[in-house]
Amino acid sequence: MFSVGQRVWHRDGRRTGKVLECEGDRVYIEQDNGAELDLRASDLTATPPASSKTANAELKASGPVAQPASYAMPDRTLIAADITSEHVRVLGIVPVRTLQAIVALHKRKPGAPKFSALDVAGKLNLVAEITAVPYRTMREYSDRPGELGLLMGKGLADSQKAGR
Repeated sequence: MFSVGQRVWHRDGRRTGKVLECEGDRVYIEQDNGAELDLRASDLTATPPASSKTANAELKASGPVAQPASYAMPDRTLIAADITSEHVRVLGIVPVRTLQAIVALHKRKPGAPKFSALDVAGKLNLVAEITAVPYRTMREYSDRPGELGLLMGKGLADSQKAGR
């Protein structure tokens, strides 16, 4: 098993962090961005996957401000023509409290339309902008709403700090 404080990597090479606690087959880790994740021990390894070694070296070399590639904002915003039932489903899994906080921040913008008046593309773009979690990541984590909530919560907290 893993020990507290040990750096571990998810087998997909996209997530890494330090072990906070081990409980049965569950390992609780804290990522470099402060988000805490609850993962199965069988999904973790003590050595970085070959695909993540280069990416992790680049992240460390660029300093503590760097964000993992999965947090990069998309090159373009979603438009109404992009929207499918999958987009609607993903919007539906955004935690209610996160949406409430996003609506409150959106209301503070001068001249901003009502959140309820936005189409699905507009709402997803706003969620991505404020939480710094792009739609691709929302879709990737849609089967793990707890982890998605943690990612969004971190981005939302950063947005609220910046807005003060």
